Amino acid sequence: MADIFNHYIDTSTVIFSNRRRTADDMAATLMPVIGRYPFFVHEEDGEVLGYCFAHAFHPDPVYSRTWEITIYLRQGHTGRGIGSGLLDAIIEASRQGGAHSLISCITDGNTACERMHERAGFIRTGILRDAGYKFGQYLNDVFYQKLL
Repeated sequence: MADIFNHYIDTSTVIFSNRRRTADDMAATLMPVIGRYPFFVHEEDGEVLGYCFAHAFHPDPVYSRTWEITIYLRQGHTGRGIGSGLLDAIIEASRQGGAHSLISCITDGNTACERMHERAGFIRTGILRDAGYKFGQYLNDVFYQKLL
């Protein structure tokens, strides 16, 4: 999973970060998630091709039923339905787990990801202009929401 994440760190504006992750970093990120929020991995022939998980949107308890979702696919494996399958799974598991609202923050212009969320019933609800700076440019964060 760190390899998937680091590919986007190094080559893309999909992730607003310049800090590469080790396997230990990824484990530390996921430890508070596993067992509390839905988490899915798509593997083929022992290789992780994608993963997704839900996590707290905000630490204040009033937001406890609003969860944010994160989803990434290995380079070269997009357009095969893996992302949509993971997204469908995380939506249903979040519904079963008691979430009322799902939030997804997507870099403006990540058209494939935006369309995938819209097909799954997410609505574009807000934009943070010039929220991140990477590769010499300011980029917008777009928020998508789905009420369960």
